[in-house]
Amino acid sequence: MLTFVDIGDPTDKLFDAWLDLYQASFPPEERIPASDFVRLLREKAAGTRPNSHIQAVLDQSGEFVALLRYDLGKEPGIAYLWYLAVDPAARGGGIGSECFSEVVRRAEEGRLRAVVFEVEIPEHFDNPERREFARRRIEFYRRQGALVLRGIRYIQQLPGQPPIPLHIMVRPIESVSAQEAFEMARKLFDNVTQVGELELV
Repeated sequence: MLTFVDIGDPTDKLFDAWLDLYQASFPPEERIPASDFVRLLREKAAGTRPNSHIQAVLDQSGEFVALLRYDLGKEPGIAYLWYLAVDPAARGGGIGSECFSEVVRRAEEGRLRAVVFEVEIPEHFDNPERREFARRRIEFYRRQGALVLRGIRYIQQLPGQPPIPLHIMVRPIESVSAQEAFEMARKLFDNVTQVGELELV
């Protein structure tokens, strides 16, 4: 049984652990500055970002084991999963699945239509280890009911980082067509273009 704790203050000790795992789990080209999270927490404290969540995930003994960052309904009908990461020492026990299920549950509670997020494209990497990790990540999300949106090109461009192509995945809460998924993606992300027949696979 996991406990999901909303972090609402940059001075919270859980935020230190959250940032440490964030830095260790995502490559530099996919990370936003830590100051963005601090700013978000300040805005949440002021009541201006009620739909945005930075969560620490604790196990039964109260140990920090995972992180979540997601928005619920910032864009109508859409939950956007920014980040999910499990501490390497806690992997393999179903924690990642429970974390994703929590986001889906919150999206269902909010009567949202889908959870949308980005994943790396395995074929983008020459490094076999990175390629295999990206492939396994996609398969993990597929086991949770998510689908890859095909027929698009999406380039992520974070400040000070090189542009990288990414897949967009959609976990429907209710029936969502490929065209509707494409429109959701265009609301959330810049640099999304259609390049072929739209499919959710």
